[in-house]
Amino acid sequence: MIANVFSKLKPTRRQFIWVRAKSKKQESSKKYSYTLNLPNTDFPLSLRDGEANRREVKIQKSSGFDKLYEWQQNQPGDKEFILHDGPPYANGKPHVGHAINKILKDITNRYRLMRGYRIHYKPGWDCHGLPIEMKAVSSKAKLTPLQIRDKAKKFAREAITVQMEAFKRWGVMADWDKQCYYTFDPQYEAKQMEVFYQMYEKGLIYQDFMPVYWSPSSGTALAESELEYNPDHKSKSVYVSFPVTKSSEQLENVIGWAGRDVYAVIWTTTPWTLPGNKAICIGPELRYVCAEDPDNSNIYICEQSFVDKLSELLGKSLRTLNDFSGSAFEGAKYTHPLTGEELPFLFGKHVTVEKGTGLVHTAPGHGHDDFVIAINNGLKVTSIVDEKGQFDWHAGKELEGRTIGVDAEEKVIELLGNHIIKVEDYVHKYPYDWRTKKPVIIRASKQWFVSTNKLKNKALECLNEVSVHPKSSENSMQSMLGSRPYWCISRQRVWGLPIPVFYHKQTKQPLVNRATIDHLKSLVIEHGSDCWWKLSEEELLPTNILTKMGLGKASDYVKGEDILDIWFDSGISWAAVLSGEQKADLYLEGLDQFGGWFQSSLLTSVALTGSAPYKSLLVHGFAVDEEGKKMSKSVGNVIDPEKVINGGKNKSKEPSYGADVLRLWSAECNLQSNVMIGPTILEKCNEEIYKIRKVLRYLLGNVNNFDNLSLSMHQLWPQDRYMLHLLHQFGTQVSEHYDDYRYGKVMQTVEKFINIEVSNFYCSIIKDRLYCSDKESLRRQSSQFVQYHIINVVTRALAPILPHFAEELYQYYPNLEQHKDDSIFKGGWFDLDPNWYNKSSANLIKPVLDIKDHLNSVIVSENPVEFDVIIYASNLLYEVLTNFQMEETSCSSPLTEIMQTSYTVITKKPLPIIPEDVSAEDGVCNVYVQEDIKQPEQYMLIISAATQNMCERCRRYTSESAKTPCERCLNVMAGDWK
Repeated sequence: MIANVFSKLKPTRRQFIWVRAKSKKQESSKKYSYTLNLPNTDFPLSLRDGEANRREVKIQKSSGFDKLYEWQQNQPGDKEFILHDGPPYANGKPHVGHAINKILKDITNRYRLMRGYRIHYKPGWDCHGLPIEMKAVSSKAKLTPLQIRDKAKKFAREAITVQMEAFKRWGVMADWDKQCYYTFDPQYEAKQMEVFYQMYEKGLIYQDFMPVYWSPSSGTALAESELEYNPDHKSKSVYVSFPVTKSSEQLENVIGWAGRDVYAVIWTTTPWTLPGNKAICIGPELRYVCAEDPDNSNIYICEQSFVDKLSELLGKSLRTLNDFSGSAFEGAKYTHPLTGEELPFLFGKHVTVEKGTGLVHTAPGHGHDDFVIAINNGLKVTSIVDEKGQFDWHAGKELEGRTIGVDAEEKVIELLGNHIIKVEDYVHKYPYDWRTKKPVIIRASKQWFVSTNKLKNKALECLNEVSVHPKSSENSMQSMLGSRPYWCISRQRVWGLPIPVFYHKQTKQPLVNRATIDHLKSLVIEHGSDCWWKLSEEELLPTNILTKMGLGKASDYVKGEDILDIWFDSGISWAAVLSGEQKADLYLEGLDQFGGWFQSSLLTSVALTGSAPYKSLLVHGFAVDEEGKKMSKSVGNVIDPEKVINGGKNKSKEPSYGADVLRLWSAECNLQSNVMIGPTILEKCNEEIYKIRKVLRYLLGNVNNFDNLSLSMHQLWPQDRYMLHLLHQFGTQVSEHYDDYRYGKVMQTVEKFINIEVSNFYCSIIKDRLYCSDKESLRRQSSQFVQYHIINVVTRALAPILPHFAEELYQYYPNLEQHKDDSIFKGGWFDLDPNWYNKSSANLIKPVLDIKDHLNSVIVSENPVEFDVIIYASNLLYEVLTNFQMEETSCSSPLTEIMQTSYTVITKKPLPIIPEDVSAEDGVCNVYVQEDIKQPEQYMLIISAATQNMCERCRRYTSESAKTPCERCLNVMAGDWK
């Protein structure tokens, strides 16, 4: 048996000293270098000193970046892919957030184009709204609405020009001259008016006096999506005692009323709302207590778990008399300390024990829950604060004119006097205006709303048909939509589309119908929405239209002064941009759009079509610095994409990387919540491109004269067939990652394949075959065939992410018939020959690779070419080895190439004698007898110093004489001389 044979061979263990190996080294000579087939390509390697940037600009011209979108639109085929562009604000220079978004969209489009789809991508801009109005009108000069609009429109147009040029430079594929959309375009505005009216006609848009988020700093109502929450906001919280002046029968029995002052204790973080108090809400199921002050027999009522805290606030130990259910308050009343009004206790489901006293102060004009309580109980709803955030006359003479957040709170506390139990600073999360970064308030006012309650169930049903990437974000949209009862769509500004409504001067009732809307749409198409301010009431609302409907004359009406929310502006883009019943295959935006554009688009589409406007959603994160901190000009950690591409003034600190580095960064981070960027990360991206570039340049140099793509699999060497198997696996993985929008995984797969399989393994073993074999030999062409396909598959795999790099590589491809296009994108995706995928090829080479690893572990840092090796094996392993070397001894077999030795011997005969100057090493490796069944096989490596002389041409120890090349090299050179 084989075990017995090995026992006979096993020598005494000894330290092997490579004396002869060291002595065989000869002086390097370039005597025959001109006879070698060395890599030859003009493809440049350098990415330094702005080289990449300069080359990219040239490549965009030579490869027709600006013509590609139009070209693909005119290609035949039934497959279409619609990526509907969410419009960025036209309010300034592009930043890295724009880069993430636009580049991810472009990667998606370019990949789909290469897969044979006709792409529909119409870039857009959100041109209205407060962000633009604030930047355009920076002076405090009093301007008319038309002057403001003129400045805002000019500012938006300038911003669009700057952003568009940046997007072009990033390589974003689109028809920038003919196919873009703008929300201030008259046709777009007319479509928006139509959507507004259709929703109004269906009862989905209505006007009401309701509490909304109000920004005193912007002077307008805000939607929930326009808020950001400051976790470090500091409020003045107050504990207040309200005198209970009318008892219920149940309270009478509990308290023992006679001769006692009874107080209900409330807590609020908005003391400025206390003048607007109209009720105290209690939880009917909660347990309340009467706590007696031992000093004066006053009784305080609060939820039972709050007694200890109340004792602490008062600085005295209270005596608990008894407890009772919240239902005991029914019929009881209290007196407002500021107004003297007698007000009710009301039941409220929103009352909990998590915060406060269990008794909730209720100001219907300044709270959402408060408003609902008021409506359900017939209370009057009044706002005590004006548009500037100042108390108006409803708050009383002593408070009128005082400003919230400045002096209003202090005055309210002063007026409440000894009803204030305690004032404390309270740090909590509080809503801010996301534009001005200042606190907002809740304020009741007459606004226009979309009834999301009426749309919610259908919208949630439609979302079930929408796929979300990444899957971890699937519930975000549902949760945000589920918690939104209405959507305020009116804004008190002038830069936007006016809400197309007139109001009767006497009744104040709104006038909007099909006739008025159609007339206004025609005016907007002709004049733009400026007509609302330029034309007279008679021109906007002709008397002949009113007469036909019996609605009086134009002088009976006044036009509205509100504009539409910009989320409504952009939310109807599907109706303005997509044609017919088209539905977008993909919406791709940042995480914040679950509560913004994704939602406004969904609601308007469900309202008009009964379905979502998109099939899939893809979300990306937000850019932060390398420490995970938010970018800020004051901190100095802002990364400007223009400087990433072109470099800064100090090129050593801010080098020029070109657009592909920006694209690689965007791709690698696409599904992360926080997308880190900084000098170290950008340099790492640049190094990644350089490493890939270096390997592909080497392969290009090896195939510069290659023209034979007709080789069959059986003509290829085993390691070449193995590399094609790996290439097939690689290409399959890359396609799957692209299909799943995992562009970071694409790059990880590319880098691993290039660095490990191609560079570390394949390139390291094929040099002798490439350089030293006959130029036209089949053995050399076998490797060239594989290298060509590696170049082609990898280049096309990189193309959607790194289009400049891919187009440049494509220009240096071998001159083959299938590369006549001027752009790699016109040639489509890579083809993976199904014959490449062959597990038996992989299984066949695995034991050989195990033996190679074993050899390297023995010789450690020495060069394998310094040695000859005998592999003694039998049975299955020997049969495997004969696939790599048919003869017993060879210096040029596939096996020798893999082992990288000078000579390799395979034998199944035991050696009778093992010399002293060799090393004999036992080993075991697995041989695959079937696809997944492994058979352990023993073998022995006999390693000796190379016995021949170094060939000055191939640098291997294969020559019989130190003065002449080896026989193989002589034959190759003789063929050339002949």
